[in-house]
Amino acid sequence: MKDIQIIELFFRRAEEAVMRLAEKYGAMCQTIARRILRDERDSEECVNDAWLQTWNVIPPQRPACLSGFVGRITRNLALNRLDYNRAQKRDSTLEAAFEELSGSLPDSGDTLTDEVTFHDFLNRFLRRQSEEHRRYFLRRYWYGMSVQEIARECGVGEEKVKSALFRIRNKLRQAMEEEGVYV
Repeated sequence: MKDIQIIELFFRRAEEAVMRLAEKYGAMCQTIARRILRDERDSEECVNDAWLQTWNVIPPQRPACLSGFVGRITRNLALNRLDYNRAQKRDSTLEAAFEELSGSLPDSGDTLTDEVTFHDFLNRFLRRQSEEHRRYFLRRYWYGMSVQEIARECGVGEEKVKSALFRIRNKLRQAMEEEGVYV
């Protein structure tokens, strides 16, 4: 079933919409949640919460890219769950990735506080990078993959991935400085 048809089911408030969404994007959302949370039960609960949140926001929202829309919802829910779980212990590949990236991101007190504006800035920045570097960046900082997993999936050495990520973070910081985003 096409995305537009699934969205129309949501607008008609047909319960079938959630079933079709789960059929089409369940595996993707499960992968996103599992990479962040590293726990099957938490991941499953997160994905179910994503279906509920999608049901609650469509309508009125009409996403242009349904996969990105539910992927973002799943990721945000998983990150919230990770924060909750982290209060009890600190052990996460994604947490390590965020610590790497923290020096390249604006603080809440910086000039860029609007999340949508930062999202647009980041999209522009990533479009200027090579396809290989975009792939590494997204796999590390969006999907929460370890350097080892990225290297294995991309068929390159771990050192190549590490150095590429280091260079990308430096370029990101520099681009933020040039646009007055990073002080």
